[in-house]
This record gives sequence, structure tokens and C-alpha cells, in this order.
Amino acid sequence: MKSKINSTILGLVIGIIVPILSIWLAFIFRFQDELSLEQFVDSLLIHRIYTKVMALGVYFGNIVFFFLFIKTDLLKAARGILLATILYSFAIMVFRFGF
Repeated sequence: MKSKINSTILGLVIGIIVPILSIWLAFIFRFQDELSLEQFVDSLLIHRIYTKVMALGVYFGNIVFFFLFIKTDLLKAARGILLATILYSFAIMVFRFGF
């Protein structure tokens, strides 16, 4: 069972999904009573804080799974999480600085 979980592809998929879920959960628990999802996204774009919210979702969301995989000796899955974090970081730099 451990060999099926210990996959770079699975880590990459988890690393891509977790930041999206963490931002969505932050919206659900904090802003759902005040704003709709569309209004929330619009306010992020209007106030130009979408890259900061993306970075928080990526780093705080993925760090939990990264260290969990390291602790349980699933190093290939941790490598996938790290790869997803690097890809998200590059995307954030492109959005923020317009490379």
C-alpha cells in the first residue's frame, strides 16, 4: 500500500489541489456569510491581493502535507508536493511581476 501512495505524480496532484481547497475553505469559514464566491474573487482582483492569497494557500497548505510525507517516509510524494509548490511559486511570480 505504501508504494502506491509514494508516487511523485500523486504528490503533484495533492500539491495542486490542496492550495485550491485551502483558499476555498478560508472563504467558507470566514467570508461565506458576507460575500458570494464571485464577490470574493472580484474583491481579490479589485484589491490586487490575489497573489498574496495564492501564496498563503500554497505555502501553508502544502507545507502540512510536505512534512507529513517526510515524517512518514513517503519521499517521492514529498517530491511531488515540492514540485507543485515550485510551479505555483513560478505562477505567482508571473502574475505578480509580469515576467
